[in-house]
Amino acid sequence: MMFNTCSPYIKLLFDKGIDWYPYLDQKLIERAEKEDKLIFQHIGYISNMKVREMAERLFSDPRVINILNDNFICIVEDKESSPESYLIALDLLFLNQDFSFGPMNLFVMPDRKPIICFSDCNPEYFLEVAGSIVDAKKNKKYLLKQLSEELSKSALNTGIITEKVSPSTISSKILDTYIHQWYNGIAENDFIYQITPFTPNPSTLLTIVEYLKFYKDKTISDKIESMLDHLQFSSVFDPIGGGFFKQAKDYSCKDPSFEKTLEDNAHFINLYANAYNYFKKESYKITSWMTYKFIQDELATQSGGYKSSTTITSSLDEVNYYKYSINELMIMFPERYIDVAIALNLDPLADKHLKQIPARTSRTYSILSEDEIEKLKIRRTEHIGYFADRREITSYMSQLAESLASSSLMLNDRSLYETALNIVRYIITNNSHSDGRLYRYCCCNKSNIPGYLSDYADFIAALIELYKSDNCKNQRLFDYAKKYIDFVITHFYKPENGMFNKSECSIEPNTIPFKRESNIDFLKPSANSIMAGNLLSFYEITGDKEYFKIAEQQIMNIAPNLHSSGPMLSSWAHKVLKYLNIIDQPT
Repeated sequence: MMFNTCSPYIKLLFDKGIDWYPYLDQKLIERAEKEDKLIFQHIGYISNMKVREMAERLFSDPRVINILNDNFICIVEDKESSPESYLIALDLLFLNQDFSFGPMNLFVMPDRKPIICFSDCNPEYFLEVAGSIVDAKKNKKYLLKQLSEELSKSALNTGIITEKVSPSTISSKILDTYIHQWYNGIAENDFIYQITPFTPNPSTLLTIVEYLKFYKDKTISDKIESMLDHLQFSSVFDPIGGGFFKQAKDYSCKDPSFEKTLEDNAHFINLYANAYNYFKKESYKITSWMTYKFIQDELATQSGGYKSSTTITSSLDEVNYYKYSINELMIMFPERYIDVAIALNLDPLADKHLKQIPARTSRTYSILSEDEIEKLKIRRTEHIGYFADRREITSYMSQLAESLASSSLMLNDRSLYETALNIVRYIITNNSHSDGRLYRYCCCNKSNIPGYLSDYADFIAALIELYKSDNCKNQRLFDYAKKYIDFVITHFYKPENGMFNKSECSIEPNTIPFKRESNIDFLKPSANSIMAGNLLSFYEITGDKEYFKIAEQQIMNIAPNLHSSGPMLSSWAHKVLKYLNIIDQPT
């Protein structure tokens, strides 16, 4: 079944033979009961090549197609369109001791309660699980019911705050403990070297840089500087096109997966701008600027919005256009090919036909001219297999606007501020309804997806950062920030636990019958932590203690978990730092 969608991931799966539906409605539930079928839900996304390849292989297998069509109502979702479903599925994976990023495969009872969730897309494993569920439904249905009840009970208490934590005194000790535990986990054992694939987390590193501005620690400072140097001078940073690739095979970053997202690179701009402000290293300024240039060159649209990601459509083994051979350089730069090779950290003595992945060195941009970089860039366009997700997602564009507003001060560049202001104007004009509600993004010019907490929280953060970064203190920015903060408090806030739902309280979730809070900073800041920061900032601007009280309750709810969280609550650690700086100031 084909349905209207802007998701390139879902379009990728449509011609494989499975009867997909976009969401679970009452008619499908009634059909499942009538036909005695269970529900299968798959959630994935286009920007991760591994996720995409695994799903394509799985859903192209005739045996998988048959068992799904014969026994299940099949739902397919894209995490960018359904972030709440993704968040619930992530919780279910964690319960299964699966700490991957998906894709998510869920088998669900007709009453919408999950039976099992896993990310393994090996067809043999999938068929074993699906077959076991089909057999159990025929012979031991009570076991499936029991499994779903047990998993539902666990899921209801995972990833959410069950009740308010009583206010208490938070000192800098809790923050200091968190930072040093983070350092020990990263620097004193092999944890970071064992992660495969390795996904850089610019938000966590930004928290540490901000911490160092207030609490001097040379050991941690040296480690952060070393990590920042490692990332910018490795192949995970693109020395030709600028910007950071999303993942690499491991921490060495010698073998990146050639995908870039707006969200990640927006955070990298802010990270390296702050690092430049703290460490005073010119290379950090260049990194921030080159990342911004990538976004402008490859993600900006003519209408003023920004695409959400770029990726490759062929396998890593077939990708050549991000790599260069000495032979190619000899043809392109006959007089300077050795200099160019050295500038790209390639081995000029290697087999001249061997494709090598370029990496930046400390001298790359002093050796290469702009014309030579442009020529290398053009060489890439001669190859096929490059894909851009054209969805203009409110949350990601807002993160870019906030990053540019902040970076404009760190880098002393007013043009970044102006770009940020234009992004905010674009969102107001194109990604919001006449009643002021934000859209996640506009789909196919026909239907619109309601904004989630992350869309509102990131947009508010951008408005506040623009207001704070402008000496003239634009009143319209203030008015918009207040309007959306008050809207979120009215429509997302849960007085019973002092936190915010992922979606509006009145909106029921599509498939699994749980609503979620975005509290865990996995690879990006959680929406609740962003809202806590917004409320603290707005208290600083207005002096209104009601905003401070809500943020304080959020922080009290999370703070007891900081000491055991590692990098999982890094954005919350940043908000604790902000909170401590506020309460330490004389009133």
